[in-house]
Amino acid sequence: MAFSFRFNQMLNLASHEEAEVKRRLAIKDGQIADIEAKIARNVEEYSGGLEEKAHDLLAGRMERIRLYYPFLLRLQKAREYHLEEKERLVAQREKIIAELAEKRRVRKTYEKIRERDENAYRKEQLRLDQKRLDSFTNRPTTHDRENGNA
Repeated sequence: MAFSFRFNQMLNLASHEEAEVKRRLAIKDGQIADIEAKIARNVEEYSGGLEEKAHDLLAGRMERIRLYYPFLLRLQKAREYHLEEKERLVAQREKIIAELAEKRRVRKTYEKIRERDENAYRKEQLRLDQKRLDSFTNRPTTHDRENGNA
């Protein structure tokens, strides 16, 4: 008789749930990387806008200077929004990491139970095999019966 783990479906479910949480974590990491790229691009545009404003001030182009304030303000607000969005995503990521730790703990618990049960099954099988072997060796043989040793 082969070993059959009584909680095999639970172990499979725990493994599947852990994989699902890992997938959600990867998606969240991608979203955070996307927001960080937007923030970096925004900072770069803001710095470029300030440099252009400085060049236009030196050149005396006052009609263009008025356009920089709304542009820079929009970039600053977009950056603030992206920073808030990043904070929100990082908080969600932390929750997912905590959930992943819990799912791993559950899966490892089932794996330990399986290992313990499998070891107990192997020991029991070895005991039964030894018992069978002992019964074969202790059986009187036809030679013993003929000599009256039985």
